[in-house]
Amino acid sequence: MEDLKAYLDERLEENHFIQHIGLQLSHVEAGYAEMTLEIKKHHLQQNGFMHGGVTATILDVVTGISAYTTVVKGKNVVTADLKVSYLNPSTAKNILATGKVKKSGNFLVFCEGEVYDIFEDGSRKLVATCSSIMCAVDIPIVKID
Repeated sequence: MEDLKAYLDERLEENHFIQHIGLQLSHVEAGYAEMTLEIKKHHLQQNGFMHGGVTATILDVVTGISAYTTVVKGKNVVTADLKVSYLNPSTAKNILATGKVKKSGNFLVFCEGEVYDIFEDGSRKLVATCSSIMCAVDIPIVKID
């Protein structure tokens, strides 16, 4: 899995949007991924909570990575469906997101994700959950300068 994490770290480094957000892959194994985010001012909406779009992005990425670990080598993963449920406003300075594959097929991968606030005392609060459907596809990697 060390080779997989290194490969995914490299791919994420090339994702300018993920780099702008600051999302980091902290753990990956077959069918499971964890990502972390340190909250900055640009992540917040007008009331001081993490913006719902940031939450959805985190869930999309973490479930996509968990799906990627189960597809045939050489395939890419794209999102076909993402349903996010917002449970609590995010008020912590650090976020943990988990993505888990529920069922992986040749084309579709069904996943679940969760986003947690991680507080300074180590406690956590569930912020949002999702279900996603990812597709394994033959899309080439395109590099834009």
